[in-house]
Amino acid sequence: MTDLDARREQVINDLLALIRKYSGELLLKEIADGDSQAMPKDGVKHLAALHDLRDSYDWRLQKQPDNSWYPCEPIELIAYAVDDHSQHAQIFCNALLVVSELDGTEQDYMNYRWFQSPGEAWFRGLEEPWRSALLAGFTLRHAEGNELEREFWQSPDAKGKWIETEGKEYG
Repeated sequence: MTDLDARREQVINDLLALIRKYSGELLLKEIADGDSQAMPKDGVKHLAALHDLRDSYDWRLQKQPDNSWYPCEPIELIAYAVDDHSQHAQIFCNALLVVSELDGTEQDYMNYRWFQSPGEAWFRGLEEPWRSALLAGFTLRHAEGNELEREFWQSPDAKGKWIETEGKEYG
């Protein structure tokens, strides 16, 4: 196991510990009902899929088969943090998606969420311990990218803007 693999597992475990700790039934119900375009009874199906995700897959979306709609649809929608969902649900859903990306999903959930909605300022403004855990996930997610991407995400100056690196300005 490489250092990067060990760090990835640590960040995933840190996020999963928070997800487990804060995954009460009222939160799951809020998430299950979070698909504003849902058909009748979709909330029940989303809730059952969330229970399955918790009970059978330890909250790892990447490991749960056939989850593209149940429960992923409300998770993805709530993670945009644009509707009237609680901040707790928004944070929780973003944490699930970060874990999924670190687990190797081919979906790119988080770039848009970092740069657009809910946006970098939203993530940086979160209370601890969520803030540190999610920011570690973002940083690690890009650790294997190209040199510019790695430098951008690992720089203390990375504020959602391009940074000057090695005398060259990127943008």
